[in-house]
Amino acid sequence: MHAHRFVSLRVQKVILALIAGCAAMTANAQTIANNGTGTNNGYYYSLYSSGGSATMTFPGASTYPGNYAMTWSGVSDVVGGKGWSTGGNMSVGYNVGSASGYNTISVYGWTTSPLVEYYITELGSLYTADATYKGSVASDGRTYSTYEHQQVNQPSIIGTATFEQYLDAWGGASIGTNYTVTTGNHFSHWQSLGMNLGTFNYMILATEAYNGASGEVNATVW
Repeated sequence: MHAHRFVSLRVQKVILALIAGCAAMTANAQTIANNGTGTNNGYYYSLYSSGGSATMTFPGASTYPGNYAMTWSGVSDVVGGKGWSTGGNMSVGYNVGSASGYNTISVYGWTTSPLVEYYITELGSLYTADATYKGSVASDGRTYSTYEHQQVNQPSIIGTATFEQYLDAWGGASIGTNYTVTTGNHFSHWQSLGMNLGTFNYMILATEAYNGASGEVNATVW
C-alpha cells in the first residue's frame, strides 16, 4: 500500500495530468439527447424537446466552462442551454459563436410561487401577437419591449399548468460579440408593473426553436 512513495514527482505530475485530461474529456464529451438536466464544468444545463430530435454537447467547455452546442431537426419545440440552477439578480455575460434555424436566444428561466416563465431575448423574435404590451425598459445600452402572456394548461417545470410568461424583447445581438445582461434591471421593471416573481428556479442562456425547425447553435455563457 506504500508503493506510490517510490513514484518520482515527475511521473506523479504526468499521471495527474493524464487523469485530469481524461476527466475533462469525459465531462466535455457528454451528449444529452432530447431531454435532460445536469451539470457540466460547474454550470447547470437543461434540454427540453418535443417532436423531432435534439442533441446537446459541450465541445469547448474545458476552455470556456459555460460553452454548449446544440443541434436539432424537425422539432415541435426545443429549449436548451447552460447557466445556473437557480438564477436571480446577476450580471450574465454571453457570446453566441454560431447559430442557425433558431427562433430566439434568451436569458431564460422560471420561478415558482408564483409559477412564471421568463425571457430576456437577445437574438431572434419572440411571438407576442397574443401577449399584452406593458411598456419598455432600458438596460445595458439597449431598449427592450415588455409583454405579459398567460399560458393555459401548457408544459412547465411542475408539469402541465397555467402560468404567466414575462417577456422582454430586444433581439439585436450579433454573432460572435460579447454582451452583458443585468437581470436585476428586468426583474425590478417587472415588479414595478405588478408582474410578480417567485422563488428562482434555473436560469440559462437558452436557444429555442419550434414549428418543425432544424438548426444548430454554439454559445458560451458566464
